[in-house]
Amino acid sequence: MAHHEVLVQHSLTTLNVGCGQDDWGEVRVDVDYETQTHVESKLNVRADAHHLPFRDSAFSFGRCWHVLEHLDNPTQVLFELWRTCEKFDVRFPVDDGYYMQMIIGILNLDFQMFRRAFSTMRGHFHIWRIGPAFVERSLRGQTEYSLISSSTISDRFISYPAPRILLSGRKSRLFRRLFKTPIRKYFYEWKVEVQARQNQDIERAPYSSRGLKRGCLEIEVL
Repeated sequence: MAHHEVLVQHSLTTLNVGCGQDDWGEVRVDVDYETQTHVESKLNVRADAHHLPFRDSAFSFGRCWHVLEHLDNPTQVLFELWRTCEKFDVRFPVDDGYYMQMIIGILNLDFQMFRRAFSTMRGHFHIWRIGPAFVERSLRGQTEYSLISSSTISDRFISYPAPRILLSGRKSRLFRRLFKTPIRKYFYEWKVEVQARQNQDIERAPYSSRGLKRGCLEIEVL
């Protein structure tokens, strides 16, 4: 199947890959009109993240938040971000991405959070457990130097109460170690920023229909 490249106006400078509910970005790409947990996506370009339909260095900045752990080939997606964006940042869970959120959902009586996390676990939607070292290794193969400009735990967190009933009694020693204050903060994601690069010598990644699912080669500009 022939590849059709989407021409992007020069005024459109930001890219959001795997946008889901996130409406940030002038160009928002997703593979389907709803997420794996059946939430409506706010995409305006329907395409596969493994094969982004944009020219090299089309965007000044891009982001890909909580997407890599879902994908068949996260290394290929990192390459596509590197190819199409001068700078970008990726974010992914610090842990399995669902177990702690199920617990916090119960403690906060936030049943929507619990349901989303439970659906992710039950559906095995997180294929990979990714760390900053993986991003570094994936991009190291494209250049002779490191492209990572920053790698840290992001400042986004979920607050939750320490259940007081667990802080007393014979078995309280363990729970006192886990819950030292009445209110805890769960910092749930890594943030990895990739610096600008030169694109002139990059060979374009080949486009193939092999391994793509759910009509991913169907590109729709909305």
